[in-house]
Amino acid sequence: MTPENQERRSAADESSARGQARAFSSSSAEANSSPSQEAPQQVHAVSRRRWWKKIMLPVVPDVVGLLVAQGEIAEAAMTAFDEWSRRGGHVTASSVRASVEHDAYAARRELLAALQSALSTPVDQEDLYVLSERADRVLTEAKSAVREAEVLHWSPDEHAEAMSGFLLDGVRHLLAGFRLLLKAPEQAGREADAASEAVRHVERRYREAMASLQEGGDLRELLAAQELYRRYHRIAEAVVGVADRLWYAVLRGA
Repeated sequence: MTPENQERRSAADESSARGQARAFSSSSAEANSSPSQEAPQQVHAVSRRRWWKKIMLPVVPDVVGLLVAQGEIAEAAMTAFDEWSRRGGHVTASSVRASVEHDAYAARRELLAALQSALSTPVDQEDLYVLSERADRVLTEAKSAVREAEVLHWSPDEHAEAMSGFLLDGVRHLLAGFRLLLKAPEQAGREADAASEAVRHVERRYREAMASLQEGGDLRELLAAQELYRRYHRIAEAVVGVADRLWYAVLRGA
């Protein structure tokens, strides 16, 4: 082999060695950098899956549970109203106002917010809205009765005591119906009937109370009693309104 050929062969071997060294260095760098490059991609993929889960699998609010919670507050408020009707004390009167002005308002707003965010509900949204609104109306009427009695300096008598007991029974039946609305709709309908039946006794006691006013007495006290008896009757009508809508919700879900 001539010196010239030997020189060319040595240059080729040196070039090949440099190429192999560069390839080894590149593969080592890729091996070392691969985990750090894949980590952000994995985090991004997890975030993307979570985002799609929120879109495709949204959290469904327990709207019926919120209606039941509102019914429980209504029962507590009407229990306080019944105690006030039996004793006419200022402490229980303030309990009625507090339940209506704070607890009941917050419960209704929470239910409305849930209805607004829910894509679908187990009970028709309109039915839930109307049931909530009518249940709130019962407490509003009770609060108005307490306030008017305070303004007129009227203390509940035996007629008011009897009517308040029937009203409390009616609200308790409504609460039972709310609780059964999903589990046993037919039983919920029967509870609605029981609520209406309970407050029908208010009508009879109302007529007796109005008849008793004809026996005479202080005119101012008579007028105050007449107005408050009417308030009790309006509460009974509000309870019937809830019961009617509860039956309607049962029929629509059948």
